[in-house]
Amino acid sequence: MQNNPAQNAPEIILPMERLDQVLFTMDTLHIKESILGRNPRYPFISEVLLQQMLAIDSSNIEAALLSFLTAYRPIFTAVQKINAPVSAHPQLQTLFKNVHYYFPDYPLPKKIIYFIGPLDGFGNSIGADYMAIGLQMFLGDTSSWYQSEQIQKYFPPYMSRNFTPRFIPITAAKNLLQDIAPNSNLTQGLIIEMIEMGKRQYILKKVLPENNDADLFGYSASQYAATIKAEHDIWNYLLKMNLVYAKDPKVASQLLNEGPFSLYFGNEIPGNVGIFIGYQIVKSWMEQQSEKEQSNLIALLQLPAEKIFAESKYKP
Repeated sequence: MQNNPAQNAPEIILPMERLDQVLFTMDTLHIKESILGRNPRYPFISEVLLQQMLAIDSSNIEAALLSFLTAYRPIFTAVQKINAPVSAHPQLQTLFKNVHYYFPDYPLPKKIIYFIGPLDGFGNSIGADYMAIGLQMFLGDTSSWYQSEQIQKYFPPYMSRNFTPRFIPITAAKNLLQDIAPNSNLTQGLIIEMIEMGKRQYILKKVLPENNDADLFGYSASQYAATIKAEHDIWNYLLKMNLVYAKDPKVASQLLNEGPFSLYFGNEIPGNVGIFIGYQIVKSWMEQQSEKEQSNLIALLQLPAEKIFAESKYKP
């Protein structure tokens, strides 16, 4: 996995729009004029942030927006102090370069929009020609903003521990891959689902080769170490309990969805450990292919999971 054929591909320059700064430095005494004046230049503010995310009615725009700006100004202050785009933006440009190398026909977003949205919103979305990054979701895993009971209903600690600036490119990459190759949630059997998710995890490593594996899986360092150590036992258990071909959505959910720990394998193992096993099967198959085939990620996505499993010779 150390070989990165994309490293010599042409660089991609991504324009950056800091709409967090545009919005929170506006003249709040003349909100309507400021917003209307900026509409043609920053449609994201009015069409996405105000209408879709904050559901602000056009007849009540001044009072509602002022309320949001007042409530979120401390978050704006925290965002400016961290200044995550400084470190994230070069990584995003490298990510986009790598994605373009492996998926040349995919129309990449043409710019990156950084904004501040509601805390129960999202950290990354893809629009018609942009990728938008909600900086309120990357304040650091110890940020007090994620500790309230209301926010923990949406994002419990096992999720918010990844709300750090270094996860901006990882979140972006996952969203791009979901856009390139949407993964259906049809229950075709656990092994099929594990391998399909394992394919995407393998591609994630290819487009972000410098990121550590624990972060790419979303595991803590201790969870990743425990999972590596228990890989043999995990696989043997799945075989012994006849879970490999299980078509019960509940089984798939318990092995593939995020959770603070695994219901099957204890507190040290993450809930979605099935993705790790799927990745190891895909990796085992890919390592047997030629260097050229290892770089053909489009072909990998199209390859039947059954074929990968049958030929992988996976045996931890």
